Amino acid sequence: MDPTVATGPANRDNYKWKAFSAMAIGLFVGVMDFAGIGVVVPTVADEFGLALSTASWIIIAAALTISVVLLPVGGLSDIAGRKRSYMVGMVLFAAGALGAALAPSLIPLLIARVVEAVGAAIVMANGTAIVAIVFPPGERGKGMGLITMCVGLASITGPLVAGGMIDAFGWRSFFYLVAALAVVGVAWAAWALDEDRISTRRGGSLLRYDWPGAILSAAALTVLIVVLKEGNRLGWASVWTVGGGALAAALLISFIVRELRVRSPMFDLHAFANMRFSWAVSTRFLGFLGGSGWFFLMPFYLQDILGYTASKVGLIIFPGALGFAVLGAFSGRYSDRFGVKPFTVSGLVLAIIGGLMLASLNESSKLYLIMPALLTSGIGMGLWVAPNLSAAMAAVERSSYGVVAAFVNLVRNTASVTAVALVTAIVVGVMASRGFEADLSVIGESGSAEVGSAFLTGARYAYLALAGFGVVALFAALKTRDPVRRATTATETSGPPAGPPTREAAPVEND
Repeated sequence: MDPTVATGPANRDNYKWKAFSAMAIGLFVGVMDFAGIGVVVPTVADEFGLALSTASWIIIAAALTISVVLLPVGGLSDIAGRKRSYMVGMVLFAAGALGAALAPSLIPLLIARVVEAVGAAIVMANGTAIVAIVFPPGERGKGMGLITMCVGLASITGPLVAGGMIDAFGWRSFFYLVAALAVVGVAWAAWALDEDRISTRRGGSLLRYDWPGAILSAAALTVLIVVLKEGNRLGWASVWTVGGGALAAALLISFIVRELRVRSPMFDLHAFANMRFSWAVSTRFLGFLGGSGWFFLMPFYLQDILGYTASKVGLIIFPGALGFAVLGAFSGRYSDRFGVKPFTVSGLVLAIIGGLMLASLNESSKLYLIMPALLTSGIGMGLWVAPNLSAAMAAVERSSYGVVAAFVNLVRNTASVTAVALVTAIVVGVMASRGFEADLSVIGESGSAEVGSAFLTGARYAYLALAGFGVVALFAALKTRDPVRRATTATETSGPPAGPPTREAAPVEND
């Protein structure tokens, strides 16, 4: 028998699928909500009489909250237990969605979105950790691939469902639907999840948790993300941007110093001494930095330059999102058999090619050129994301899965925010150098061919820069080694966690 396949009860009774079904509901609903909110915001702005720049905080507040609380809640779940934490997250998410549906004005809506985001962060961190535990080491890539597929399908579904609900019943109906699905998720998780099978508590108590470390990490990320998001508006050389960057750096250094000195840190930074983990995380950050910026720029190009309607933009982008979902499931499953490197390397190569194809687009490009470029990028991302996630999770101890799952999700979020800030800075910089207002909103408002030309030039430089980051990510992927595989026992899959691996049970490098 293959020693990498678990032989305990968790494998014999297919508990992994029962647990995955509960996680999949929460993950799908959460991603669907955050994918669909972009369609909701313009309608909310009209009803409340908001400028779009103000209404955008409905999106920003939630994204910022998720990034800030991911790491602390991931660490807490390793102590408190994953079923308990996951259900708390689902309840908060449902309550936040219901609050958003009932919000009479912007401030209550923002508060509800923050509550929703806290719940989503808890679900996100615990969901990945649960899958990493219930799928045996020889099938972990399959589990991570299914997560990627859920994310991809929910990203497709969100805008479609939101648009249909808004047209038929108004924007509040979308949040009512999300809340109802989240309640179903709570009930399903209560039935499906078994605390003893999904938790590997690392010891300690909530009172002795590293709260100062959690506060420092949250403060550093808050300042950093606000600086990245507002840098273009305030000016990268302004006193507020420079000062904010310095404050973020100081908070980050303080966090690192504390985590290296404290006996029970929130996140053990010594994990980076494990080169399997370090290279996997580096690939993840650089890969998302190089591969996610086009999601932000493409709607401006398709709507403001080529003149497609919002509904047609969704259809044009759809094949790329579908390629991401389908290839995510495929690559995750087969990376268990063939290793992560063939998929991460080939995926990043395709993502780089897709970026170069996008850089070649102009004001007269046809859909038979645009859609293959988007499809190539989507397939490339789908190929490398799941195997990379599997490699990162396999490089650490099971008792830290919660905080590590939170960290790798945080890496993705931070890279995506950085990519948006980077491409925006490049595009508006080119526009400003040609005498136009440094604001992407003027592209559609002016209707000027000169403004469109400036945008396209900036977008071309931005896509080339993203492709450059993809090349660096490719180097990191080449250095990433396949996950080690442990001989898994029934105790590991069904009972309380064992202590650190003994010399005899130490992991052996894959062939």
